[in-house]
Amino acid sequence: MKINKTTMIALTAAALIPLASQATVMKDSSTDELTKIVYVCENNKTLDVVFFNTDKSSYAIINDMNELIPMQIQKSASGAIYKAINKNYTNELLTKGNTATLMGDNKVILSNCVTE
Repeated sequence: MKINKTTMIALTAAALIPLASQATVMKDSSTDELTKIVYVCENNKTLDVVFFNTDKSSYAIINDMNELIPMQIQKSASGAIYKAINKNYTNELLTKGNTATLMGDNKVILSNCVTE
């Protein structure tokens, strides 16, 4: 059975989302790296993100309304911008340092998100 990269990322994220720790880093012998970050946002809401870095690109997977949404990094002058891979979704994740903002339809969904 052959699994495409998006499916593999989503399955990996599904396995990591329930982890309770603030940050989890998993590395194998290659340059691939998985990191789970929990951001605390306005109104005490949380944003769980699994970052998947390869030697060719970087990805983020968010859980929005009980749906896993894989995203791929885009060029940015400052910080990182991840956009949904599936063109049916408009989600964007903006990160810089220990802060994040989640956008959808060019509107803020979660803001002032920080992690330790």
